[in-house]
Parts: sequence; structure tokens; C-alpha cells
Amino acid sequence: MARGSRKAAEFVKVYRFMTEGMGLLGTELLVYARVFSFYKQTGGEFWESKRGTAEFLGISERQVHRAFKGLEAKGLVMEAGEHALSNGRITKRYEILRGPVEAAMRKVAERYPPTLFDP
Repeated sequence: MARGSRKAAEFVKVYRFMTEGMGLLGTELLVYARVFSFYKQTGGEFWESKRGTAEFLGISERQVHRAFKGLEAKGLVMEAGEHALSNGRITKRYEILRGPVEAAMRKVAERYPPTLFDP
């Protein structure tokens, strides 16, 4: 496991730009925040299994699958290939699309000082 991935595996952080800037709620918000945690720690990639994400967030794998479909449909994440886990399993690799993050941050910055968020 890469050094950054272990750190990312320990937390999820919800930013105001995700809720107010992107309009994310519920399961999609939690899954996006989880992906974004990895994005910040690994340099842009997320490869945790759907099962691992579900266990971490306390939701079902089905909810995680639906959330990823919704996030892809909204143009917030993109499937970017596969990743081999240390146990030999293969997972999908996702990337955060930076354009929507920047647009959402600009939207939120109109109402709040930029010092309130750190992406």
C-alpha cells in the first residue's frame, strides 16, 4: 500500500464546495468526499473497492455503485482504468475531474472567504 493511500483510508472530509457548489447530498456526497480524500492524498486517483468504500461509510455496496453512476453522469468523476490491490483483486480506478471542483470553489468563494476551504 502506498504511503498516501494508508492516510487517505483513515478519513473522509466534506467541503462546502461539495454541498453548496456542486449540490451533492446524501450518499453521493459521502462517496464523492471519500474519493476526494484519496485524490488529495494520492495525487489524483481512487482505487478502493466498492466493498471497502461501503464498509467505511456504513452503507451498502449497491448504494456505492449507484453513487458512482450518479457522480459519473454529473461529470464529477471518471473511470480511468483498473488497479491491482495487494491481495490480487482488481478494482476500478477513478479520477476526480478538476473543472467541476474549480467551478464549485469559485461559486462558494463568492459567499465565503477562500480561507474556509483547502482543496
